[in-house]
Amino acid sequence: MRLPTLVLAALVTAAVPLSAQDAVVSRNVNLRNDPSTDNPRIRLLLPGAELFLLDTAKTDGYYHVRTMAGEEGWAYGARVRILDDEVPDGPPEVFNDCPMEGNAERADIRTLNILKNRNTAPPPPAIDTIALEAILQPGDDETRFSSAAGAVVTGYVFDVKAGSVESVNCGATTVGLKDAHIELTLDAADTLPERRFVVEVTPKWRTYMAEQGVDWSNAALRSAIEGKCAEITGWMFWDKPHRADAENTDPGAGNNWRATAWEIHPVTGIRVVACPS
Repeated sequence: MRLPTLVLAALVTAAVPLSAQDAVVSRNVNLRNDPSTDNPRIRLLLPGAELFLLDTAKTDGYYHVRTMAGEEGWAYGARVRILDDEVPDGPPEVFNDCPMEGNAERADIRTLNILKNRNTAPPPPAIDTIALEAILQPGDDETRFSSAAGAVVTGYVFDVKAGSVESVNCGATTVGLKDAHIELTLDAADTLPERRFVVEVTPKWRTYMAEQGVDWSNAALRSAIEGKCAEITGWMFWDKPHRADAENTDPGAGNNWRATAWEIHPVTGIRVVACPS
């Protein structure tokens, strides 16, 4: 078993198949075109970035690797940690004495809570790259995507804030035991409430990341990604109770605070990226 997506507060990578991941960056390391410092780097990889080893043997001290974004190159071996089979693959099903279904009484809400509380990262074959523009496209979008699919969505991070007290977390009131709501927009100038896409970090994933030395607290996420562009990976989720809060399913309502009832929930990866020029 292998770690799903790891994220440092300032850098995150996309989710990978749990059985195929081989290594993780332990210290800042350059991804290079060849196993030397003779040529410019491809880019900098920060701690938590996950790698496939294309060859388990080093060449001049470098591993030949592929990043979760599909880039191939060479990374200096002393700054790459090889993962072993004892590394867990995600948070436990029961967290803080709260089961997957939370403490909801209604059967339909229990079913939704189980999806919100998923404790594995989506494997690459199940991950779609979805343009934020497609998510914001007007129209009743209930069948536009699938809650059985993973997704990678990139946008401008307008806000990071604590969620409300919910049955999915068994009514927990402590900030660290509630979901974090991250609101994505197309850019820094397009931030009307009805133009925002919500993605959520769950407390069980936050705690699991902390166990790997990765800080997903609300404060760390605000510092790392708020006001920047980020690539978010996780499970698509149709949050049906929010149909009446979303512009796509309740167009023109004066109290809409989101574009769509679709979310990425739970988030399993976050990566800071350059905003489009």
